[in-house]
Amino acid sequence: MFIGQSTHQIDEKGRIRIPSRFKDELGDKPFITSGTNGCLFVYPAAFAQQVLSAKFKENDFAVDAKAMRLLMSNAIFAEEDKQGRILLPNNLIRHAGIKKNIVTIGAFDRVEIWSQEVWTQYSEEADLDAAIKLMRESSKG
Repeated sequence: MFIGQSTHQIDEKGRIRIPSRFKDELGDKPFITSGTNGCLFVYPAAFAQQVLSAKFKENDFAVDAKAMRLLMSNAIFAEEDKQGRILLPNNLIRHAGIKKNIVTIGAFDRVEIWSQEVWTQYSEEADLDAAIKLMRESSKG
């Protein structure tokens, strides 16, 4: 399970570092794609393959063709260079609105990469009280 957050920066060539707290669980060549709300989703490669294969095999291809094409055409299996950096393609950098500062968060089954500005705005607008209430109600089960 991925939890917590880290702040860091993208360099002038579009390279980032995945925080060590997330690296081990993500494994080699994590799957990175466009996410919701202007972030990037990062999954362990095996998990991404399993979930996406099940999703697109279960449903009528014609119905999910657009979603599949958009998701997969914006995805990479990231590889670290010798210094432990991952090169993000320009389309993913643009999708996330990344300029310099980045926030990487644990989001249960995935890691999310956010522009610090977008994350700050998103988290300020979020209703943390509602989330806590929902969790308490779920635990009463």
